[in-house]
Amino acid sequence: MSMVIGGVVITVHPSEKRHVELVLAKYAELLVYGSDENGNIIATIKSGSKESMSQVIKTIEGLNTVEKVHLAYLNSDNDNKKVL
Repeated sequence: MSMVIGGVVITVHPSEKRHVELVLAKYAELLVYGSDENGNIIATIKSGSKESMSQVIKTIEGLNTVEKVHLAYLNSDNDNKKVL
C-alpha cells in the first residue's frame, strides 16, 4: 500500500479558528500541528493515494467556516516527488 503525505495550511476567520480545530480533530487522516492569530492552521494529511488526498482537501474546503486549504507539500511513496 502506498502512502501520500501532504502538508497544508487551512485558512479560516480568526474568530472561527478554535471551532475549526475541534472539527478537524475528528478526521483520522489529519493531524493539526498549530495555528497563528491570523487564522492559519498548519496540518498534515496522510492518505493511500493522491485521489483520496484530494477528496479530504475538498471535504475540508466544503466546511462553511474554512476559507481555503493551501497545499504546501506533497510526498508519495510511489514517485518520491515533492511539490512545494
